[in-house]
Amino acid sequence: MAPENTISSLSGQVLHIPDLGPAFASWKQGVNPLHERVKHAVDVRLAGLIESERVLAKVRAADIGLFAAGWFPDAPYELLETAAFYCVWLFLWDDAIDGAEVEGGEVAAEEYCRQSVAFVRYSLGLGEAGIPEPKAPTKVCESFAEVGRRVGEYCGLEDRRVLFGHLREYMEACVTEHRWRLSGKVPSVEEFYSWRLRTSSVDVMLDLCRILNRIELPGWILESRELAAMGFGVNTLLILINELFSLKKELKDSAFGNLMPITMLASNSSLESATQGVIRDISNCIRDFDNDASAIQAKIAPGQEPGVAEQFGKLVGAYQAVATTVLNFSIQSPRYGLLKDRLEDVDMADSPNYTYPSPLTGYENAPPLPEERAEDGKSYRNPQTGVLSSAYERFTEPLDNGRRGGFDQTQYARALWQRIRLEFPELRIYTFWDRPIGPHPVAMFEVNVFTPAQFGAFVAWLAVWRGPLSVLIHPNTTDADDRAEQERDLRNHTQRAIWMGERLPLDVARFRPAT
Repeated sequence: MAPENTISSLSGQVLHIPDLGPAFASWKQGVNPLHERVKHAVDVRLAGLIESERVLAKVRAADIGLFAAGWFPDAPYELLETAAFYCVWLFLWDDAIDGAEVEGGEVAAEEYCRQSVAFVRYSLGLGEAGIPEPKAPTKVCESFAEVGRRVGEYCGLEDRRVLFGHLREYMEACVTEHRWRLSGKVPSVEEFYSWRLRTSSVDVMLDLCRILNRIELPGWILESRELAAMGFGVNTLLILINELFSLKKELKDSAFGNLMPITMLASNSSLESATQGVIRDISNCIRDFDNDASAIQAKIAPGQEPGVAEQFGKLVGAYQAVATTVLNFSIQSPRYGLLKDRLEDVDMADSPNYTYPSPLTGYENAPPLPEERAEDGKSYRNPQTGVLSSAYERFTEPLDNGRRGGFDQTQYARALWQRIRLEFPELRIYTFWDRPIGPHPVAMFEVNVFTPAQFGAFVAWLAVWRGPLSVLIHPNTTDADDRAEQERDLRNHTQRAIWMGERLPLDVARFRPAT
């Protein structure tokens, strides 16, 4: 297949991406509870770096703070902000390579890179004695000065040298990728990976995992083949996930900058076949990472190396969070438009284009709901009619009542919240939140049921009336041995939970004890 035919053949096709959540179920993931605070700090920083209001709005919508909050889900605020400011630099620096700031093609991009490398080296305290501070080529590049200063407070000279080496590789690889794009040539899979393994910036992220978390490990671990393989595995996972989820976005420029069409051309395969190959590679990377981590853990002599097992476990979790953050951010952030596709263009879920009647159908003339709170001070006092919903007696249409049995998003959710208060006033219904809160990544509200009859009636009713929304059904349990509340909440929100609709990534880090 000719290159131009490969690109054109993708037009109008549906990319079926399976749920990757179960594959990463045992890996560390979550969202730092300080996400909203760091998001505000990021927004302020972006306003000082981006002059175009249109571009500023677009970058803010991507929520770079969310990426940092997933990367460091347990970090205190100062560390989280340092990571977020690095992410700002990372996300914006390479955009300038392809943007107006380096108009002039390959030569201009190389000069931009050269000046940036010199400035980053100086900002990490690695400049040559007697050489004045180099000038940053752009405001974005200049913003690394604060990042370098902050990182320097966490590590010594050798760590800064290693970090700079990986940053330099990243910047120079961005120029190599830019050169390929300008050439119009189609790279082979091997040529693609020759720069992509560096433009991912994963080596820098892994350095920062160890540096900012102040993880100290013996040389035999840091220099081991297994740890190097684990780092390579995380790097490959980031690339595979990113290439999968960014295909639609990158095809807009009709360029071979994405692994999917490159693989299709190299193997003369279909989009479906290329996608299946990526999914297999993701599964293999997870398996190999876990095996390498177990191999190192098995070599740690118990009692002879105090604290090493704990420190290594912390590093493993930090590495895992890099990959799971890329996955969850790719889905949740508007950067790739995947959340919109999954909620509105349900071809992505291999389903027909359903429509949903308003949850308030039949209640259009109901009086306004009271704002008065119930005795618990949290849930609402609902208007009582003395008549139970028909859902207690019969499944809601169109669920089968015969022999077989049956069992804009925010606007719909708010209407559903009102309908539940009207039809199920005996249940406990809490505040409608129009933003993420607690472990929940999207707008939400909570309903409590107290009897098996209420559970059976209400859950069957939700099968129809939840519409396009996701529903998390989890128990509230008590344990005879009075285990920690966090441990109970973690299990109730994961292993004991039931999902209706799309399974969303929860911030379960808040349920883990602080380390």
